[in-house]
Amino acid sequence: MRKYHRWVSAVAAIFLLFVSVTGVVLQVQRLTGADADANAGKRTPSALTTAMPTPAYAALVSRTLDAARQRAPDAAITSVVLRGEGNAIQGVVQLPGDPLREIVVDARSGRVLNDERREAESLILRIHSGEILGEPGVVLGVLWGLALVVLLVSGGWVYLDMYRRRLKGSGKRGLFW
Repeated sequence: MRKYHRWVSAVAAIFLLFVSVTGVVLQVQRLTGADADANAGKRTPSALTTAMPTPAYAALVSRTLDAARQRAPDAAITSVVLRGEGNAIQGVVQLPGDPLREIVVDARSGRVLNDERREAESLILRIHSGEILGEPGVVLGVLWGLALVVLLVSGGWVYLDMYRRRLKGSGKRGLFW
């Protein structure tokens, strides 16, 4: 049984090292805001500009709200956003609730492109990432990940030291004993 345990743990150690290192990087990015900054520098051409006259914007918002009103009459609205990418202009209407409902409309034609409910991040994911505790939880997540990396590296070091001693003492070359 010990032999199987060692083989499984050797494979699992590789996986755990990968998961812990990437987890630490993600947590640090979340803390520093580096992941948001990476996308902020990329500028995509937009059909929406400040040079566009106000009545044109009013028409886009009006068509968006008319389409949303047909899908959800008398519903409360959390936000209305116009987003442009290339020649496409979309109106996004968010309706409150659990889960949040989002209606995406082609703002030029008034055609509904998408009407779906958006699930918030699951409770398990928020617990796993430490987000459930706020920023201190994310910091703890970084510390847990670093501790796992240290344990994996030091465990590998101890194993290599034991292997060298065994090789010198008995000359046995097996990876596990």
